[in-house]
Amino acid sequence: MNLRSLILSAPLLALAACGSTDETVFTLSTGTYDLSGATTTALRPVDQCGILAAYQDPAKVIGIAVAGSAVTFNLANDSGAPLVSLPTATLTGNTIAVAVEANYLAGPFGTDCLLRIHRRVQGELVGVDDARLELTFEVARESGTCNVADIPFSAVTCSSGYEFLATKLPPG
Repeated sequence: MNLRSLILSAPLLALAACGSTDETVFTLSTGTYDLSGATTTALRPVDQCGILAAYQDPAKVIGIAVAGSAVTFNLANDSGAPLVSLPTATLTGNTIAVAVEANYLAGPFGTDCLLRIHRRVQGELVGVDDARLELTFEVARESGTCNVADIPFSAVTCSSGYEFLATKLPPG
């Protein structure tokens, strides 16, 4: 092999060694999404907050709104949900990251219990309108006397992580 052949083939060899950089970029659109395969995360394997069953319910759906690269998650799929209760993230390629947590007060429960709720969502697109999502959910007592019997969680202070597949439902 002469020097000229070596110089001409070097870029091709380098490209072949690196492999293809063509990654299919999927899209995510606004709509109602069905959930499947909900489990706790490896980082938070214990369902401290006690809401995993709600995400495993076959009837559970969430709302996702997409505006440019901004993604908003309506985890209760409630059109009347206050904006402060809706976590957001940024969609870049197939990655849903730069999660902005929803941080809000809930209650009163019982006589005067107020809880601080923190929710963050991140994940990745695995197909068109299919996303593998991870929800971090944390609850802490803000004020008042809080009893587990009066609140919708299995502990007054808890931290849980859930992952699931969200697939867009057809309109109608």
